[in-house]
Amino acid sequence: MKSPATPPIDARRLVTAAAVLAGALLLTARPAAALDRLCDPAFENCRTQLLDLINRETQGIDVAFWFMEDTRYLTAITERWRAGVPVRLLVDPRASATYPLNEGILEGFRTAGVPMRQRIASGILHWKMMLFVGQGVVEFSGANYSDNAFKPVTAYSNYVDESVFFTDDAAIVQTFMTRFDSSWIDRTSFSDYANILSAPVRHYPVFTQYAELNFPPGQSYATRAVSLYNAETTGIDVIMYRVTDRRHSDAMIAARARGVPVRIITDLKEYRSVAKLWHAWNIDRMWAAGIPMRVPAHAGMNHQKSVILKAQRTVIFGSSNWTSPSDHSQQEHNFFSQARAWIYDWFTNQFDRKWNNETGIAETKAFVPLPPDAPKLRSPATLAGGVSRSTKLTWYGGPWAHSYDIYFGTSATPPRVATKNLGPSLTTGQNQSYTPGTLAAHTTYYWKIVSKTAAGKTKSGAVWSFTTGS
Repeated sequence: MKSPATPPIDARRLVTAAAVLAGALLLTARPAAALDRLCDPAFENCRTQLLDLINRETQGIDVAFWFMEDTRYLTAITERWRAGVPVRLLVDPRASATYPLNEGILEGFRTAGVPMRQRIASGILHWKMMLFVGQGVVEFSGANYSDNAFKPVTAYSNYVDESVFFTDDAAIVQTFMTRFDSSWIDRTSFSDYANILSAPVRHYPVFTQYAELNFPPGQSYATRAVSLYNAETTGIDVIMYRVTDRRHSDAMIAARARGVPVRIITDLKEYRSVAKLWHAWNIDRMWAAGIPMRVPAHAGMNHQKSVILKAQRTVIFGSSNWTSPSDHSQQEHNFFSQARAWIYDWFTNQFDRKWNNETGIAETKAFVPLPPDAPKLRSPATLAGGVSRSTKLTWYGGPWAHSYDIYFGTSATPPRVATKNLGPSLTTGQNQSYTPGTLAAHTTYYWKIVSKTAAGKTKSGAVWSFTTGS
């Protein structure tokens, strides 16, 4: 392992200083000018505020991220490290396979000598947070530390949908101190990555978790959220990047059915991604249930994860998507804000601005479901003769169809004889099939398949034919 570029800081001195400061946070009343701020990178430069916090820090910086691509953060943090400020990083090198710029960032921190531990559990490290010990501030959100996640390319027309939270609320800061420490010393889910010169130890006292925070895995995001959805009576507004866990979509459909208005802004980036095919299914079925849905009209991506519950005046936001891994395997941080009117108002105003395109610039547009792929014949081969009278009709439905209208008969325009919910093809080799029963001998049969998505959009295959044998 390469030696650090600066002499290692005595661990006992660091722990003692951090404990004293954390205790001061606990005992000191919040100043009148307390930092509680949400930043909207649709039009604000949230990166400047974060870099200012880094540059002003003198006591310690803790950082955890899924991936980092913006070298500004690398430069600022390593400069603080070289100035003698303690820095700790929790990272997940598995992100580099999808985000190759992350590899260079990790190497830059490693070369600078910054202590780093890596998540090795099956679920990824999906945190995106920075904690500034001397300033008593934590920043967290769903935003990755990439070049355009914290600052728009062009205000309102080219940006990444996010909501970045900065706070010096002692109860929140202390909770993150304890949660970060717990991961730092964890020998099961984490291992040493670079520049760990002695056994990791806690740097702060162990604080009681603030009740409005939620940390999967181990604390279910879905169970807590769905219980609130089910209790809502006035309205639900959602901005959600990815939806693959049907517990959330089922709850939205149920809310709509009991007369609660629901509005959803989602993203199209993964709507036709085979790797995330259940995203399309969940989006389509909510649309089919009559839920109004919109998607980005701006040039960027909707990566935000937030839910507004109007009667409860509650906002849920953080790093968890509506996915099963975000609930039970990935390391996440979420805030269930139930006591801050300004947070509720901020998210409500942001949602309405995007939904109604209030700036005069189109930030969102109506979601339009796409059809599935046309089904592809597998067997019997078209125009085949001597086919078994007990043959099975087999076709490849593709990843987007979920039900199939089956047309079959002796007419060249065969009638519909069945509708089957056979699901999508999860692999390129997975086919769907239907057995029409015992067929007549020496008879020509015609058949076709019409594939349907969960939104009811269709795509018809060709009419195929075969002739039976004896």
